[in-house]
Amino acid sequence: MLLENKVVVVTGSTKGIGKGIALKVAEEGGIPVISGFEDELLNDVLPGEFSKLGYPDLLYVKCDVTKADEVENLMKQAYDKYGRIDALAANAGITDMCHFEEMTPERWDRMIGINLRGVFLADRAVYPYLKKNGGGKIVNTGSDCALEGWEYLSSYSAAKFGVRGLTQSLAKELGRENITVNCVCPGIIETDIWVQTDEMLGQISGKKKGEEWDAAVAKIPLGRGGRPEDIGNGVVLLLSKYADYITGCSLAVGGGSSIH
Repeated sequence: MLLENKVVVVTGSTKGIGKGIALKVAEEGGIPVISGFEDELLNDVLPGEFSKLGYPDLLYVKCDVTKADEVENLMKQAYDKYGRIDALAANAGITDMCHFEEMTPERWDRMIGINLRGVFLADRAVYPYLKKNGGGKIVNTGSDCALEGWEYLSSYSAAKFGVRGLTQSLAKELGRENITVNCVCPGIIETDIWVQTDEMLGQISGKKKGEEWDAAVAKIPLGRGGRPEDIGNGVVLLLSKYADYITGCSLAVGGGSSIH
């Protein structure tokens, strides 16, 4: 068990990559703190799923990562319940895609607000608890777009590059307090976000549903698209003792999709 009894707060963990991270944390003996904004998933669906896995008493917290008070409340609830926080997976995010000339300031601000500011707020809110613990681990979710900008994804790429920069800066600053800060960079992953991306790309390119996915997967050296549990595996590695001397890293988990 790589994370036995470790309390790990996972933002945006009601579905997709975040849920995959939370499931892997549980699989490795950790205690995931689940957060998101979908009431039905938080109150009914996920408690049932995790109870079947032997976790009948996890903490589920409604949280909008763009609101500092809600993020701080998430960390406080986790600490009040378990008496400590060992790690954070700052994962919550959205996607958006369009020609740059169609990118309005409002769309730009929404992307930066969730995908970059939300990570900053989570990192900021968890820091006092990790410091109190004498150390801990933070893993921020980046993207292939944090390694190479993609066309039609100007706001998303900017936000994810920002996450990578924040990760490196905090790694240097917080290392002296025994806190490692790393970034996991998913490639093409089977999630609702990719479904949205496929639809938006189709609108831009005129391709049929699924054609963009097939074209993207065809370029992956390992020959398949990723699954949420693949990202969960990468996060668990960075949260485990085997990453005690790794910080400031941007770990590409995409089957080779970011090789260039």
